Amino acid sequence: MRSALSYSGMFFGLWNILVLKKWIIDVALNLCTLISASSKFLQLQHLWRTQDSGQASALTWAMATYTCVTRIFTTWMTTGDIAVLVRFIVMLILNCWVVITIVKYRKKPEDKKKED
Repeated sequence: MRSALSYSGMFFGLWNILVLKKWIIDVALNLCTLISASSKFLQLQHLWRTQDSGQASALTWAMATYTCVTRIFTTWMTTGDIAVLVRFIVMLILNCWVVITIVKYRKKPEDKKKED
């Protein structure tokens, strides 16, 4: 019971710090955007260098694109928070770019026959 009370106290204390300090959430949002965008750029860079989509799944990236679209819609309808909308729009553009690149470098059936 004591450990549950101490964890509950830490949770509520940290929650109040996050709620009271909006800049912490803003910094975290910006860092998440930076990390997410850089991972997409690394994926794109690898695709451009190898010119082969390899194990990259267009369906998975298309689902990520769809998720961004739905998050843009729900954010627009519920809060209209510009920072969150900009983040999801940037992620949408990058996800679309990755999908297009994967489809562009996908091996066609006749290319696979030549390899065999």
